[in-house]
Amino acid sequence: MRSTGPAAVLRHRQFRLLFGGQALSGLGDWIDYVALVSLVAYQWRDGAGGLAAVAVTAAVPWLVIAPVAGVWADRLPQKTAMIGCDLVRAGLVLGYLVAPDLPVLLALLAAKTAVGTLFTPAQQSALKSTVPEDALLAATSLNTLATQTTKIAGPALGGVILALSGPHGAFAADAATFVLSALILSRLRLKSRTELVSSQLPAGTWYGRLLRELREGLAFVRASRTLRIAVAGLSATVFLVLMFDTLSPLLLLDLGVPRSYYGAVVASVAVGAAVGSVLVARLGRDHSPFVILGASQAATGTLVAAVGVAATSGVRTPALCWLPVTVGIGLCSAGILVVFGYLVQRATPQELIGRVGTVAMVVPTALQLAAPLAGAALAARVGIGWVLTGAGAGLAVLGAACVWRHPEDEPAGERHPEGLVPAAAEPAAEGSPS
Repeated sequence: MRSTGPAAVLRHRQFRLLFGGQALSGLGDWIDYVALVSLVAYQWRDGAGGLAAVAVTAAVPWLVIAPVAGVWADRLPQKTAMIGCDLVRAGLVLGYLVAPDLPVLLALLAAKTAVGTLFTPAQQSALKSTVPEDALLAATSLNTLATQTTKIAGPALGGVILALSGPHGAFAADAATFVLSALILSRLRLKSRTELVSSQLPAGTWYGRLLRELREGLAFVRASRTLRIAVAGLSATVFLVLMFDTLSPLLLLDLGVPRSYYGAVVASVAVGAAVGSVLVARLGRDHSPFVILGASQAATGTLVAAVGVAATSGVRTPALCWLPVTVGIGLCSAGILVVFGYLVQRATPQELIGRVGTVAMVVPTALQLAAPLAGAALAARVGIGWVLTGAGAGLAVLGAACVWRHPEDEPAGERHPEGLVPAAAEPAAEGSPS
C-alpha cells in the first residue's frame, strides 16, 4: 500500500481547498452541538428526554436519507452540491435563533442533518479528483485528522462563545463557518465528469431510476470482497465500541475518576486519534490495509478490555494515570477510521462513490443507534466493567482474525466487479467543470 505523506498531499491546491472547507464546517458543527446541548438542557430545561431527542434527530437522517442522497451526489456537480449544502445549512442554523421550542428546533436540526447527508458523499467523491491514486491514503488520513481535531477545538471554542454571547452567538458562529466554507469551495476547480441530471430522465421514471441506482450501489458493495470486509469490520467495531462508549461517564465513577475529568478524557481520545491519523498516513504505505485494520482493532480492544478488568476488580489509581490509556485508545482507533475510508475510496470508481459510501455506512449507522441500548441493558445485568471487558475482548479477537486471515491486497479498483456498470456511467453529455 504505497502512498505519499500528509505534507506532500497538502501541496495539491485543490485538496487544500476541499480540506479547508471540510475543517471549517466540522468546527462549526461542534460549536453547534455544544450550543444545542446548552440551550436544551440549561436554558429550556428539557432534561434527559430533550437531549435524547437531539441525539436521535441528528442520527436518523443518516440512516434513512443518506442512501438516497448518495445517489444524487453521484449525479450532481460536486462543487455546486457542496456549496449549495453549505449555504442551506447556514440558513437553517440561523433558524435556530428564532426557534420558540424544542419541536421546532428538532425540525430545523433534522433538515440541517438531511442536507449534510448530501454534502458528505459529494465531498468524498470530490476527494478522488483532487489527489492522485497513490495519495488517497494520506488524504483520507488528513480528513480523519481534521475530524478529530475539530472534536477538540470545536467544543472548546463553543464553550468560549457560549460564555461570551450564549447559544445564539454560537449558532451565528456556526452559520458563519458554513458561509466561509462555501467561499473556500467556490475556488475549487474540479475535473469535469460524465453526469446524469434529473432533467435527462424520461418523464415518470425518476423514482424507478432512483431505486435502480441505489441497488447498483448495494450490488457493488456486495460484489466487492474489499468492501464487504471493510463494512463488516467497521460495523462490528461500531457496535462493540458504542456498547460501552455512552457508559463512559458512569465508568469513570467506577474507576474513581472525578466527573471534572470527563472533558479531558474525551479530548485525550481525540488527541490520540489525531496523532494516529498522521501515523497511519506515514506507516501505511508499507503494509496491507487489512493488517493495519486488524492490528488497530486488536490493540483498541485490548486496551478497552484492560479498562474493563480494572473496573471489575475495583482498581483505583490517580485520574491522570488513565489519560495515557485513553490517548492510546484514540491512537489505535485511528487505524480503523482511516483504513475504512481509504478502502471505500480505493475500491470504488468515482462515479459510484456517493452511492457506495452511503450504502456502506447504513449498517454501521443502524448499529450506532442500537449499540447504546444493548450496552445499557447488559450493564444493568452484569455491570459496566464486564461490558467493557467483553466488548474489548470481542474487538481484539476480531482484529486478530483480520490480521491472521486477511485477504490479498487488491489493486486500486476502477473496475466494476462481476460486470456491474453504474447507470451514472452510461453515455451522456459532458458537464462543465463542477
